[in-house]
Amino acid sequence: MNSYLHPVTPAELSQALTTLCQRIVPNGAPPVYVDVCPLPGAPSKECFPIVDEYVLSHGGSSVIGWSLWELPTLFIEAEFHSIWQSPDGALLDIAPKVEPTDRILFLHDPARRYEGRQVNNVRTALRQDSVVNGFLQSCDEEFEFLNRGVRAGQHEHRLKGAEEVAEYRRIQMKEAQFQDQMLPLFPQVGPYRPCLCGSGKKAKWCHGVTK
Repeated sequence: MNSYLHPVTPAELSQALTTLCQRIVPNGAPPVYVDVCPLPGAPSKECFPIVDEYVLSHGGSSVIGWSLWELPTLFIEAEFHSIWQSPDGALLDIAPKVEPTDRILFLHDPARRYEGRQVNNVRTALRQDSVVNGFLQSCDEEFEFLNRGVRAGQHEHRLKGAEEVAEYRRIQMKEAQFQDQMLPLFPQVGPYRPCLCGSGKKAKWCHGVTK
């Protein structure tokens, strides 16, 4: 069987995801699946300017919220994100992904605005495990470091001096160590778990399960 190597689009709205959504957007509408059609040549991790520029040339509007991801049995997370709404109301994710995916699970957050600053992912462990918790904490530590002080408004995080470089290397090494320790915990792709293609469908009804 194949194994998950990174978070994928959830195959269903689980109780854990429902709880996470309510934590982020209390009493909000449930998340919806949105097809991904990345613009050719556009950079990854730049959804907000990409969508804003597309609105200027094609009309429609930007919808701000969170894309939801899952590493089954280990953790779920919400990533601050923007998608395009066409003039006729259709939703489309036009931002390229580091890991290609067919569609995302998107939670609209009407109270949020993009203010040119990075926003940390909201993560929840799905099991009480010191390795999983350590990995998630190291992700938070890296975000805090890269967005400390004046770097909060920078897209290219500039480190100052040998001390900052050394501190960042320590954080990266700790995160990598937890990730290596977590590898044996990565689940295999069962028939009722999300397909690796990123469709958001269960593997049994998508690309099946490779034995």
